[in-house]
Amino acid sequence: MYRINSLLESLHYLDDIKVVLFDLDDTLYSEKDYVKSGYDKISKLFPEISNMSGKLWDAFCAKEKAIDFVLKKEGLYSEQSLKKCLFTYREQNPNITLYPKAKILLEKLKNKQLGMITDGRIEGQIAKIKALGIEKYFNKIIITDALGGIEFRKPNPKAFILMAEHFGVHFSEMAYIADNINKDFVATENLGIKSIWFDNADGLYYKGN
Repeated sequence: MYRINSLLESLHYLDDIKVVLFDLDDTLYSEKDYVKSGYDKISKLFPEISNMSGKLWDAFCAKEKAIDFVLKKEGLYSEQSLKKCLFTYREQNPNITLYPKAKILLEKLKNKQLGMITDGRIEGQIAKIKALGIEKYFNKIIITDALGGIEFRKPNPKAFILMAEHFGVHFSEMAYIADNINKDFVATENLGIKSIWFDNADGLYYKGN
């Protein structure tokens, strides 16, 4: 496994690689921005509450169930209000942007085949990809839930096997760039795919070294 602190450092390890695979969340963009975007949408449902978006973020950072916590604290909690908030969050068109170095890297890799393997709700991940405008860079995108459910999320190797079959390459000719050392590289290490760990201090669940 190769550890990088900047996405552009990955270029040092890709000369012999035919297919470069990417994770999405906290690899190509900041997932914090996605969460904050969702909270901004929810706050518009309750204009009478001052700084609701900030209160939701503070509750999230305190490891509370943010929406439940704030609704109860503001005296707004009901099954209906919770459902409305969750729907708004999940169905948002998120206000997110690519990491600047991610855009540079994708442009530099135009001579290679690119793929994406990402976990999460299908609709949510599609909305993120569309908001980022990155479909044009990728020859193949796999949202693991679309393979048959959450059991196909990483570390399940199914998506990586499908990528190798799609591109017609050996595992040793692929690399995967991702940020979550706990789950992203179990399959790649077992299959012989080059693992490039983006040690992203901006990550939503980053815990440091």
